Amino acid sequence: MSDLPKAGQALAELDEVVARLLDPVTGCPWDIKQTFGSITGNVLEETYELLEALKEENADDIREEAGDVLFQVVFIGRLAQRAGWDFSLAEIINQVRAKMVARHPHIFGDGRPLADAQAVLDQWQAIKRQDPKHARLLASVPQALPALQRAHRLSDRAGRAGFDWPDAGAVRLKVNEELAELDEIFPGSGSGYAEYDKKTAAPEIKQRAKEEMGDVLLALANLARHLGFSAEEALREANDRFVRRFNHLEDRLAADGLKPENVSADRLEELWQEAKKS
Repeated sequence: MSDLPKAGQALAELDEVVARLLDPVTGCPWDIKQTFGSITGNVLEETYELLEALKEENADDIREEAGDVLFQVVFIGRLAQRAGWDFSLAEIINQVRAKMVARHPHIFGDGRPLADAQAVLDQWQAIKRQDPKHARLLASVPQALPALQRAHRLSDRAGRAGFDWPDAGAVRLKVNEELAELDEIFPGSGSGYAEYDKKTAAPEIKQRAKEEMGDVLLALANLARHLGFSAEEALREANDRFVRRFNHLEDRLAADGLKPENVSADRLEELWQEAKKS
């Protein structure tokens, strides 16, 4: 038996909850103050919490975090009504439904069957670019994405148009090239880096270093893409490893009544290497 009637009723009740929260007279003072701009942090935070739940494949957390993301969508619909715009939750739902149908002609229309997932992605992009808003190939990659993830998406889109390196080896050479350009700012076989003081460095040196470092990171994001994973995912996992290892270091020191700031760098390095093996 379909769950849609039950889901529709639940969605309508959630919409009413949001309407009460935003009531200008009897609503919640915090919710009433919110705007499209002020809720961007909430939307981003809830999305990341859902991503974490999906990664862990925890059913209870996925249900809860998906609900929090849905709440943000319903809230946006009500803010649009409050602003006098010509859309609400119903229009949001109807528009995305129509979009999904239009971009899957192999399922809902007379389009030919597609062989694999890549063919579906190619068709999706071809249909999308028929919209004047997406005429430029890179226009639809959101600026609000985390920078490494955006770098992956931008280079992937450009690659589909033939603007790409032939293989991972070529990208690895590009990483060397970009690192060499960064090194040119700090000459002296590494001594330039050692002598660099970020507090007193000239603004133009900082800006050049920032630009070259950006090019290095972009090249590394492309290398990760050619190796078959995203730099964002790789860095996220590296962050998790760093936290686990540092926690191990802290626990080992705490057993002796110490903190990291109380011991030598050599002792910290020794414990760090121990943590890497555990």
